[in-house]
Amino acid sequence: MGYTFPFETETRDELIDWLLEHQHEPSRCEILDHSQRGNVLYVVFHNRVDDYRFIAVFLLQGPTPASGCSGDRAWGYKDMDESMGPYVKDCPERLLKQSDVQCPEAVAWREACRTVRKAKARRRRLASQSRSGDRLRYHLESSREGDVVITIDFVRAHTSTFFIGRDASGRMWRYRWDRVVIEPPQASHDCNAA
Repeated sequence: MGYTFPFETETRDELIDWLLEHQHEPSRCEILDHSQRGNVLYVVFHNRVDDYRFIAVFLLQGPTPASGCSGDRAWGYKDMDESMGPYVKDCPERLLKQSDVQCPEAVAWREACRTVRKAKARRRRLASQSRSGDRLRYHLESSREGDVVITIDFVRAHTSTFFIGRDASGRMWRYRWDRVVIEPPQASHDCNAA
């Protein structure tokens, strides 16, 4: 399934306005809320015919530098709903709370969005608390044999996306915060439990 390119949209903002206008059908399916995250538009719809709320995901795509040079300035979209288990998982919590679709794929996708958000929050906390010399576990790659995780020494923060670290041989590299392995919080054990 490819992208749909409306003729009227030459910018991302024009495309979003076009989608919100052309997807809104008050008698059948009305838009309740929406949020844009980069090139993804999340929209909560209320299906008035069957009386349920669901989240639609619109992947937005603009012209590449090569196509822009040849005069192509169109923006397009690919749409799906939460029951299709979209691979993008940064839907805001306020939208997730509004959906009442209970099919397993939709429930799993909403939970995956929450899990990703919690991991990002833990990484932000780790980024703000890391000090030079701290050891971090880093997901280097995945292969058929399994994940390759290495230990690196944190040197300093670089940006919100990257930090500088030292590998086992002592060389400094730029590493991505989103590849740092964050263990889920351990459940506390009550020593006084019977």
